[in-house]
Amino acid sequence: MQQFSLSYHSIYTRNWRVVGAIWVLCGLCTTVLQTLALIHPTWIVNVPGACSGRKKIALSDENLFFRVRPLSMWFEISAFLVLAATVLSFLAIFSILLLVLLRDRHAFILCSWLHFFAFAFMLAGCIIYPYGWENPRVREICESRKYQLGLCQIRWPYLLGMVLVFDQLCLCCLGFALALKKPPKIPELSSLTGPSVISNTIQPVPRPRKMSLQDSFYSHSGSRLEL
Repeated sequence: MQQFSLSYHSIYTRNWRVVGAIWVLCGLCTTVLQTLALIHPTWIVNVPGACSGRKKIALSDENLFFRVRPLSMWFEISAFLVLAATVLSFLAIFSILLLVLLRDRHAFILCSWLHFFAFAFMLAGCIIYPYGWENPRVREICESRKYQLGLCQIRWPYLLGMVLVFDQLCLCCLGFALALKKPPKIPELSSLTGPSVISNTIQPVPRPRKMSLQDSFYSHSGSRLEL
């Protein structure tokens, strides 16, 4: 029973660490994709090629710097929410370093809450973004309305943002599951199962008592009298 408990605990701990490593790797990939969706200038484009989106980027003739002009207040709010989600994703990745200072359970809970707020901000940004399609300039190009894009098409950064919404939610749920299913340590396991299951003490085996010649003589004589 003792060997079975220890072997099961070692297998469970190894699998938990593998899932935790996959969770960290997925969080890192999500942060990279989140940054890519943020820095891309256009989220919608019309069929001929003229584009408008969260940001209008124009190259100035006086200098070689890009000037950012929000087309609408809704685009600006959406860009701010996506920026907040990206910052929270970076904080979640950097919080993994707290595993050195905090316990594993607390670090996973902290990262899971950060992913949850990133999910909420990213979802709000994707929902608010179509409100900006009623902007006069966007309507002039796309003939669009709220949640009706008209002649324009959605580009891949907006679709990537929708995928990242579900990705952040999955990372949040998996992080809470890892925090709740953290395997106990060996002392905690022994206290849960009891000392009778996991014990390193060996009971001494009783040995026969040595008999002297006089004791053996009286024992043999007593057995003869009984006969």
